[in-house]
Amino acid sequence: MKFPLVRNGRHPLFLENLFIVTEDQKFHDHAGVDLSGISRALLINSQNKTMEQGGSTITQQLARNVYLSHDRTYNRKLSELIYAYQIERKKSKPEIMELYLNAIYFSNGAYGIEAASQYYLK
Repeated sequence: MKFPLVRNGRHPLFLENLFIVTEDQKFHDHAGVDLSGISRALLINSQNKTMEQGGSTITQQLARNVYLSHDRTYNRKLSELIYAYQIERKKSKPEIMELYLNAIYFSNGAYGIEAASQYYLK
């Protein structure tokens, strides 16, 4: 599939900040993994006997969207952690955010902020 990409910071800063606030408030402070978020998710999931809480950082979500399935398993989560760490070693935070904004799924077949804006604002 081909989707339009937004490159080189051509997205509004408020949009980047919106995703940081809602998805990963420690985005600029971690190396791809937020151990407190994962611990919180593990605790809630074990208490509720579910796999609903993910505790994923933006980098982990990018890893899942690009490289992995969306299965809710501990093996997939472990792979997500490894990929996130590798992404953080190879890419800068602005590059990670750009990749994330181009890979995130917004429903109705819209991957990335450009495709989502074309679909929802037509």
